[in-house]
Amino acid sequence: MRVSTLVAVTFAVFTFGGAASAQPLDCSRTEPSGERTLCHEEVIDAPVAEVWRLFTTNDGLSSWLGPVVAIDLRPGGMMEASYDRNARLGLPGNIFNRVIGVAPERLLVIQVANAPEGFPHADLVETLATEISFEPIDASRTRVRVTMVGYRDGEDFDALYRFFARGNAQTLAALAARAVNGPTDWSAAP
Repeated sequence: MRVSTLVAVTFAVFTFGGAASAQPLDCSRTEPSGERTLCHEEVIDAPVAEVWRLFTTNDGLSSWLGPVVAIDLRPGGMMEASYDRNARLGLPGNIFNRVIGVAPERLLVIQVANAPEGFPHADLVETLATEISFEPIDASRTRVRVTMVGYRDGEDFDALYRFFARGNAQTLAALAARAVNGPTDWSAAP
């Protein structure tokens, strides 16, 4: 089963070519409380308004994140995704993230509302929160940082941390590739 977080936006597991850099920067850290914060950032070769559109609209998301996506961009709204070309919105196997907060062109905060059936540690993944920040570097480049908080001690959280460390980095690489190469052709994607 393929899953991502964004997003937890970002349950992305596709391999995309042509990303702006080989690997997003790992900015993860351990907080003074001992809680781990998973963090990745990437500079995207596009203006902040365009990167925001790619991350927060149905058309934008479907051009790089997955073939079946929808977002209701308001606190309490849902972001739904499936990486199965044959899926449709509303199916229980889709990934559902609740939008917690929105600051246009600056910040999107989401939390997994319903992990796909069979996702390991589904009860724990719903306790994590993901912040996606958008920072203009100049008129044509944007720094996107994906930060996941709530990782506590234990093997189950360790497994989730490893999963999202890979998935979040791949998600940012996919976004960077979209900015450089254009939309993904889902009919040709693996």
